[in-house]
Parts: sequence; C-alpha cells; structure tokens
Amino acid sequence: MINVHKAFKRDRIFDYYYLIILFVILVQLFFIPSIRLGVVTSVIILLVLYNTINRHDLLSNTDINKLVLAYLFYNTFSLLLYMFSAIPLSVFFAEWSNSILPVFFFYLPIKEKRKSFKFYDVTLFVLIISFVIGFYLWINDSEFYKIFMDTTEGPGTGLDFFQSLYGLTATGAFGVIGFLISSSLVLRSNGKNGKIAMIICFVATILTFRRGSIFSLFIAIIILHYIAYLKFNFLKKRYFIIELLFIYFIYKYFLSDYTVLLENLVERSSEISQAVGERSFTWTYAFQDLTFIFGKGLGSVGHKSIGFSKILIADGNYFKMIGEIGIFGTFIFFAILISSFWNGFKDLKNKYLDLGIIFCICLIGIGSNIFTFQSIAPIFWYAIGRISCSNKKQILSIN
Repeated sequence: MINVHKAFKRDRIFDYYYLIILFVILVQLFFIPSIRLGVVTSVIILLVLYNTINRHDLLSNTDINKLVLAYLFYNTFSLLLYMFSAIPLSVFFAEWSNSILPVFFFYLPIKEKRKSFKFYDVTLFVLIISFVIGFYLWINDSEFYKIFMDTTEGPGTGLDFFQSLYGLTATGAFGVIGFLISSSLVLRSNGKNGKIAMIICFVATILTFRRGSIFSLFIAIIILHYIAYLKFNFLKKRYFIIELLFIYFIYKYFLSDYTVLLENLVERSSEISQAVGERSFTWTYAFQDLTFIFGKGLGSVGHKSIGFSKILIADGNYFKMIGEIGIFGTFIFFAILISSFWNGFKDLKNKYLDLGIIFCICLIGIGSNIFTFQSIAPIFWYAIGRISCSNKKQILSIN
C-alpha cells in the first residue's frame, strides 16, 4: 500500500499548488457555487506548508531570511494596533490569510534542486488550462459562469473584459506571469518549446485590458529580448526575424479587420499616467496623521475594512502598506525587494525568470492591491525564495 505522506514528500506537493487550486475552482464553478474559495485556499496553503517546511528552514541564517521573519512578525503583531480602532479583528485575520500566509512560500525553494522548474512548469500548465476554459465560458456568456463571477468577484461583475477564472486584476497578472514562464521555457529549450503557451498568455493579458498588466507585459517583452538576444545569446538572431514576420502575418491576415480593437488597446495602454491620477487621491490618506510611522494594523485601510473604517486605500499597494504597517513595516518589505534584486542581478543568467515575476508584480502593485491576492501572492514569495536560495545552510541560534 502506498504511503501517501511519503509520496507527497518525494514529489513535493507544493509543485502542484496551483493545480490543486484549479481543481477547487472547477468544483466551485460547476458544482458548489457557494463554496468559500478563500477558506479552502488557506487550508490548502497550511497543508502544503505543514508538509514541506520545518523549523530549520525558518531559522536559515541569511540576511534576507531575517528580513522575511521580521516582516512576518511585524505584520502579525500589528494586530495589537487594532486596540486603538473600532475595526473588528476578523478584518485582520482575513487580511493575514490573504497576504501574509503566502509569505511562507518563500521557504519552499529550499526543498528543490537549483535547476528545478517544476513548480513553474506545473503553474504554466494550470494557467493555460484556466485561460482556455475561461475563454470558452466568457465567449459563450454562460449563465453559471456569471453566477461564479458574481460569487467570487462580487454581485454585478461585468464581463466586458476577459476575467478567466480569477477576476480581472488576477487574470492580468497571471497572464504576465505565464508569459514570463513560457518565455523562459522557450529560452531553456532553444526555441523548441513554449511558443504556443507564450502566445496564449500574451492574448489573455491583452484581453483583460488592465493597464498595469499590459504595461508590465510590454516591459517584460523588452527585457526578455535583451536577455535572449543581446545579454546571453540564448537564441539565434534569426528567431528575431521570424518574430517580426509572424507579427506582420498576424496583423495582415487576422487583425486588420479589428482596427477598433487595436485602437482601443493602444489608447488603453497609453493611459498609464491617467490610471495613477485616478487612484492617487486616496494615497494621501496614509499620511493623514502620525500613525503612518507604525501603521494602523494589517488590513485596516483595505477592502476588507469597508464598513468599519473611514479610510480606504483601494488601489495602490505601497500606500496601503504605509497606512496599515507604517513606514517601518514598508521599509522591511522594500529591504526584502532590494536584497532580492541585488542577489538576482548577480546571477541574472539563472534567475531572470524569478526577477521578472517579482518586478512585474511590483509594477502591477502600483495601481492595485495585488499583494493581497491569495492567488498571486504565493508565486511572488516563491520567486523571492528561489533568488535567495543558498547551498550553504546556516541555522540561527535560538538560545
């Protein structure tokens, strides 16, 4: 008889995290619309972490691990700041499960081999399946799909733009992430694999019409071309000519009849500064009193505090951080980012994918609260963990 626990240990259950999430989403979509996806996701995260992480992983004696532990502790103990407000503690726990629980994904890469891409490859497979299913449901305007989106995204959710199975913002971010992973697959296989997946992810991102995601996508394309053709010569120059011919062919024979769509896309992409202007009026709320030093408590000015707080910073993750965990907590977060980018650039040839995921999610976070998305946060912290991995493991003293 197979020992399931040993099988999971051997196969690293966390590699299949997004596959498990997709299964739960499909159950919710087709069978149990009322299921609480966030609760189920939190349980799955806890099971994955319990199965994977041990005490020695948490006590790894590296600078970035010390920062991550500080970030975990500060966010957790910001619960004490709720004593100075009338916001219920349920807001804190809901926010903690969404944005802080996924931080533990930082420790998962410790368990994998340096060259392993299995987590990313499985995630890419899941995203492609999600986009295909979501596109079919979206095009056919399925009634149960509307019910599903109303349940997950809120009543009256419009379906004018592509939302796949995750909602607009998350789908846009996943499209960029999928594009990065598939592009890495193309480079790792010398142009043999990943091209169809890359196109699907590109189209999925565009169809969301999310300005932050589209902007991040084009920045990613520029950087990837620099890495592939100039910096490391992953691909031969003839592939660039093939790319240009392919783009011309698509425009000539497929997109020439959709000039309105192209015009809307160009217009939408050019409104990045306008998008900042639309959101920035709430960003100043973070500095309205001296609480910006230590914050008001995790979740206290986000979506989950609606109805309990007079302050809402709905879009703009960094100012939301300042409002909730103050300059001090936000400084720790940026210290983690700086350390990650520093380590990543020192080994850019092997860590460009992880850097790309972190950088693009950070860009999207300027105009959205993307770090509070329980679907996006795990892969963000996983990428940071991959960058920080060291073959030399030292343990912090707990005496």
